[in-house]
Amino acid sequence: MGISRRIKTKVKTKVRPIAKNVMSIWHLAASPWQQLADQRRLQAILALKRIKELILPEAISSGCKRLVLFSHFSPKGRLQRAMKRELLDLRQRGWQVLILTDQLEPIERQWCNEQQVGLLFRENEGRDFGAFQDGWLALHSRGLWAKCEQLILLNDSVFPVACLAESSWPRFLDGDSKAVIGFTDSYQNGYHLQSYALNIPKNVFNAPWWHKYWSSYPGWGGMKIAIRDGEIGLSQTCLKHGITLTPLHPVSRLRGQLASGELMQKLEGICSAKAAELIVATLLNTSTSAITFFSPTHYWAIPLLLDGHPFIKRWLLESNEEMCLDPLLVAGGQAELIDPEELVDYLRPPIIGFAS
Repeated sequence: MGISRRIKTKVKTKVRPIAKNVMSIWHLAASPWQQLADQRRLQAILALKRIKELILPEAISSGCKRLVLFSHFSPKGRLQRAMKRELLDLRQRGWQVLILTDQLEPIERQWCNEQQVGLLFRENEGRDFGAFQDGWLALHSRGLWAKCEQLILLNDSVFPVACLAESSWPRFLDGDSKAVIGFTDSYQNGYHLQSYALNIPKNVFNAPWWHKYWSSYPGWGGMKIAIRDGEIGLSQTCLKHGITLTPLHPVSRLRGQLASGELMQKLEGICSAKAAELIVATLLNTSTSAITFFSPTHYWAIPLLLDGHPFIKRWLLESNEEMCLDPLLVAGGQAELIDPEELVDYLRPPIIGFAS
């Protein structure tokens, strides 16, 4: 190690504790003002001030038995082709849908009106859980949860496979009167159902603690809040009140499938033997770490798809910064999982520059 590098290391070692103490003192000093600001933010949310417009079809405004709150965001106000297919499938199966978004182009509004899909326009704040909070509170203020028997929380962070009917999608929609159903679970930072899709029975959302959760949720936060207090927090709240959480594709089962002969057989049916071996070898590279380190929808997306999972995470298709296996590797052959035309308006790829 060079002299300058050693000096830098020593300086960093001495400065970090000082900086940490300064930040701790600052947070402690600012705490009363921050708490006051947070209280005011929450009061505004409870007063529904983030909601700009609410358009409810008759089937929702009169009270419905099965409702989907769909969190959506598009910088250009587009309702993507894949999302329309997913929402149409829900409507055809008898579900009412309320889209929670900040903007939609006139042509998309017209489509929603034709399909009798409700719209809640809101300030773009708090990510999906902030949107769910506004949706829940808006309908609660109108007394529209009284007749509801099933509630689905769904967001647009996942891309639906081409044939939803042949996946676990219908089983998810059936739900369970005694449990919250999700597609996948995770042990990262605390056990939880991954919240891109949750099916919640009425005994859960009719409980006083459910409304209390949404009435106190810090719905102005970013991703960290949405994961800690939203995705993980909601699951932990359910567990605290004795509610069973049921994943259709549990991470513990997926882990076991990585070393199974069945997985290799499925892969060899849709790709070359060499490719199958490469995929399995890459998957097995995760076997030296505990399952608490992995999000199954990222690292084990291919086994998930072969297990009947109906979605692919947008992050995997757009950027895949952690270099997980690309699920498109198994999207051809006998398993027609993806309509390539639907990717055109769904993906928002990062700007990476151009070759000179």
